Amino acid sequence: MKRHLNPRRLVALFVLGLTSVSALHAQQPPPPGASPQQTPPPPEDTAAYLAKLDALPGYGGIAFGTDLAKVKDSLELEQDRGPLKIYKAKNEALTLGPVLLETVLFYFYDGKLYGVALHTDDGQDTLNLKSVFHYAFGSGKNSVDEGPSTIWIGKKVGALFEINTATGDGSAFLFNVSAHDAYLKHESEAAQKAADQLLKGK
Repeated sequence: MKRHLNPRRLVALFVLGLTSVSALHAQQPPPPGASPQQTPPPPEDTAAYLAKLDALPGYGGIAFGTDLAKVKDSLELEQDRGPLKIYKAKNEALTLGPVLLETVLFYFYDGKLYGVALHTDDGQDTLNLKSVFHYAFGSGKNSVDEGPSTIWIGKKVGALFEINTATGDGSAFLFNVSAHDAYLKHESEAAQKAADQLLKGK
């Protein structure tokens, strides 16, 4: 049975990515007398890989920021979550090199493409997908909780990858950073509003 990517799970991964990005941006040199963290030298030119990530225009021929109206005829609605609408292509291309994808989902926020989710349901395809991301973007940064996720964050574009170690299926997400931040802000505000309604018994 074909299983689509769970948006709630993806949002949780977004939050993990945002937490990691904030931690990266918040890093400061250690104060005088403090022992610097011992980290091994990077195995590749990280800056060069992140430049490639930032140059990523989109996926499947649809650029980040594309108006939904321009491509809607080639897409099918999967979920309508208010300002966030999730689509798949009517003629899905479900191979990416050695990877057989279960589904590819296009995320539109406020009518513009801001992210694309790739999902696998087989352990070998999941590992192959991670290899493709490594070849494209470098080794990335493992999640701060040492969980089974990897994060790549550029100035304009980010990428997230997660494998379910119990089942072997995996999820990856390519997204515009600024649009991603706007969506997370919307999610937070919507949750706060819902909490207020809940407390009032509405």
